[in-house]
Amino acid sequence: MQKKFEEFNDGIAEIYYVTADDKLKKVKSGLRFGNENVGISRFYAARAADTRVDRVIHILRQQDIEPHQVVVIESEQYDIDKADHINDTLPSITKLSLIKFEKHRKREFA
Repeated sequence: MQKKFEEFNDGIAEIYYVTADDKLKKVKSGLRFGNENVGISRFYAARAADTRVDRVIHILRQQDIEPHQVVVIESEQYDIDKADHINDTLPSITKLSLIKFEKHRKREFA
């Protein structure tokens, strides 16, 4: 079976971690990404777990990205709910399930 070829032409993301004083410190920048559909099964699975998934993107595989780091796309902040590292695509990707921060939860940059 031929591997699926992934594209990364939907935008650029930056990854941050939250410091002890609740500020954002940049970990990675300039990560090109592709948007994914939030499928019905993923949507309802999130609802069943009393959470939500606002956006799903894929980036080139990044093993060091972890849940609860912060992704910034076009000045919007998202919490990484889940990071799936997938090898059966060309190239290998990391798929990120994101939850948008509400205005009162947005953090300042360090």
